[in-house]
Amino acid sequence: MQNNTRAKSKQLDGLTIHVLDLLAPWQLVDAKRMFGGIGLFAAGTMFAIIIDEILYLKETLDAKGKPVPCNIERNYFEYDRNGKTVALFYYQVPEQALDDSQLMIELASESYRSACAQPKKSKTKKTIL
Repeated sequence: MQNNTRAKSKQLDGLTIHVLDLLAPWQLVDAKRMFGGIGLFAAGTMFAIIIDEILYLKETLDAKGKPVPCNIERNYFEYDRNGKTVALFYYQVPEQALDDSQLMIELASESYRSACAQPKKSKTKKTIL
């Protein structure tokens, strides 16, 4: 079986290695250190983050950008910025997904599709006159 993981960092924590192993049958997944954690990317699109040994997947959003209802209780990633709580559309993966490659792949696929469907932020260069 081919290894479908590629680490952009020489040292990855145990959870990251475990998640990459669970996702290996799905598609090539890159792990990159960023934001004080690790971003997981498929085909160049970030669909998950690992922060403080917790895996968060990108929320599945509808056409209006609202979370799609599901059977899984969603605990969202939040952080403090300048005294205000900022909540991102990334939810904590249920414990059972960490023991079930098929469930992890199903959830990751939904997150990846949602991430791909969102408009990309354009990188525009400022022109100084």
